[in-house]
Amino acid sequence: MRARWWLLGLMVPFLSTGRAAGVLSLDATSATVAAPGEIADLCVVLSAGGENVAGTQNDLVWDDSCATLSSADDCRVNTETGKSLHASLVLGHFRALVLSLEDTNPIPDGPLYCCTFSVEATPGSCCAVSVVNTGASTPKGLAIPSVGNTAELCVLGESTGPTPTVAGDPPSDNDGCQLSALPRHGLSLGPFAIAILLAVARRRFR
Repeated sequence: MRARWWLLGLMVPFLSTGRAAGVLSLDATSATVAAPGEIADLCVVLSAGGENVAGTQNDLVWDDSCATLSSADDCRVNTETGKSLHASLVLGHFRALVLSLEDTNPIPDGPLYCCTFSVEATPGSCCAVSVVNTGASTPKGLAIPSVGNTAELCVLGESTGPTPTVAGDPPSDNDGCQLSALPRHGLSLGPFAIAILLAVARRRFR
């Protein structure tokens, strides 16, 4: 398992999305399966941009007609972060906090957590999974601006299929994989709640 996380860490330099240096990002990795119904891991990777990051928060949103995450238990933290994964899942909306109230040491760049999806997109098409509502905090509990990306879970095939939309695009009547509206469910925490939690932890454990 350690070798698996190390190998995924090698992908970090290749996740660049053309952003300026120094921007903290939480980026999901894409994956491709051979046939509908097969499973694939999607991982969220931290690129801190030189910041000291003690905790992160993000949502994953996708159209649950083209990919399924059965349970929040199908996601697991990278133990090398030294943190825990606190998560909730409701109908194509997964919220994840990676933090520890006992250990506010910085998290190294690399994978934060991975989730195992069942990919039900039609052959030759993809299901978009967007990283939104990102948040991060320093060990002192200060919020750090952050951005996310949109990854794809794809199925091999000859058909190209429609291009998947990203969060914020207008609704579509096409049969392709579209992101559903962001549900108002899950953990009742704002995008920078992580900063508040870590500020409390710092006062408690210093």
